[in-house]
Amino acid sequence: MKKSSSIKNAKHLPLLTLVTSNQNLQDVLHSSIDAQRYQLLTANTASEGLTIIDGQPQTDGSKNTDVAKIALIDLILEDMDGLSFIEELRARHRGLHIIAIMCKKELAAIDMSAENITLMASKCGANAVFTAPFNLAELLATIDRFLEASAVIDTANANKPATV
Repeated sequence: MKKSSSIKNAKHLPLLTLVTSNQNLQDVLHSSIDAQRYQLLTANTASEGLTIIDGQPQTDGSKNTDVAKIALIDLILEDMDGLSFIEELRARHRGLHIIAIMCKKELAAIDMSAENITLMASKCGANAVFTAPFNLAELLATIDRFLEASAVIDTANANKPATV
């Protein structure tokens, strides 16, 4: 796991988790996602991704209270099928925004069309699907839209009266 931001007070920034072993995809997203606006954590495997998204373990055995708002999931993972991983994430984290990502050449290798994989990922729980090469501005706008929706929900939940 690696953190892309070395900002000292990064805890207040929205947490994004990228799960992919594709180094090119990691490099593109790390260079494109503004470290002044987001914390981007990268996992190479589904199991590492779950550790981040479920809450990072701390040295005292407790879990970090930072919660990932968005998960960017490569559909081709080394340790788990990406569609199954999305289903697992959706079952564990109903409010998590999941963006599925897949390279066109990988689609050709598994003999799937972009339309079919988009439909399958959506049925598994992905909120959005991008097939690389994709428009980075569109991906960043989608991330911003999902973060705005999360902020509205967080504000509404914070303003709810406590029930006993």
